[in-house]
Amino acid sequence: MTSIPNIPIHELHLKDIKNPIHPSMYEAATAYQVLIIRLPELWEGRSNILSLRTNEAWENKGRYHSYSFVLNENGIYYFNRKTTSFEALHNNLTDLYRFLNEKIDHLMDDLSMAQDKIAFMEEVFFKDSNTLPMQRWHTLKKELSRSERVIIKALDTLQLFIAKKNYHELHNEFNDLNEHLERSLRNTISAKDQLDDLYRYYNLRSSDRMNRSIYILTIVSVIFLPLNLAVGFFGMNTGGLPFQDINNGTFYAFESMIAFTVVLVGTVLWKIKKA
Repeated sequence: MTSIPNIPIHELHLKDIKNPIHPSMYEAATAYQVLIIRLPELWEGRSNILSLRTNEAWENKGRYHSYSFVLNENGIYYFNRKTTSFEALHNNLTDLYRFLNEKIDHLMDDLSMAQDKIAFMEEVFFKDSNTLPMQRWHTLKKELSRSERVIIKALDTLQLFIAKKNYHELHNEFNDLNEHLERSLRNTISAKDQLDDLYRYYNLRSSDRMNRSIYILTIVSVIFLPLNLAVGFFGMNTGGLPFQDINNGTFYAFESMIAFTVVLVGTVLWKIKKA
C-alpha cells in the first residue's frame, strides 16, 4: 500500500516521499505535513585501533538515507522503502523521536569513528613524516565534506519542524535531537579541520625537505662551478696559458682552482648568513 486511508497525498509529495535520495525537507499541505530527514551513514559499525591497521576498515562505504514521514491529526506514518508501504507509528511523536534519535546516535558513532581514523593517520604520520596515506585522506575528506552538507540541510529541516509543532511533554526530547544534530555538525567540521591541518603539515614538511635539497644542490653547484670554469679555461688549445711553461704548472693550477673555490664558497656562505 503506497497511500494512507483518508489522507489524499498529492502525487508530487508522494514522489518526493518515495525518492530514496531526496534531501531533507518539511512541507505542510492542507490535510497533512511531509517530513523527510536525510542522514549519512559513513561506515558500518564501530572500529578499533587494531582494525584500522587493515584496508577493510578504510573502505569507502558512505551511504545517505532519506527517511520519510507523513503527519496529520490522526497520527504519523513512516514510509518503509523495503515494503513500499506506509506504517503507522502507534505512539506518534514518541515513536518519531525514538526513530530519529536512533539514526542520529548512529551518525554520532560514525563521526566518532572518523575521528579515530584521523587520530590513527596522525599517529602513523608523526612516526614517519615522509608518508601520508593520501587515498585514505581523500576518502575521509570526501565523506566528511558530503556529510557536512547533508547534516546542515537535515538540521535546518529539523529546526523548522520543531518550530512548526507544539510538543508539550516531548519538547525537551526534540530539543535534544536538535542538539545532537548540531553536535554532529560541529564534529564533522572539526574532523575536516583536523584533516586539513594534517595535510598542511605534510606539505610544510615536504617543502622543508625540498628546500634543504635545493640548498645542498646550490652549495654543490657553487663548489663545482668555478672548478668547471677553471678546467675549461686551462683546457683551451691556445698558447700563453698561465703555468704553461712551469714544471709544476698543473699543481699550481690546481692550487689556484682550490683557492678560487674556497673564496667563492666563503663569500656565498657569508652572504647567506648575513641575509
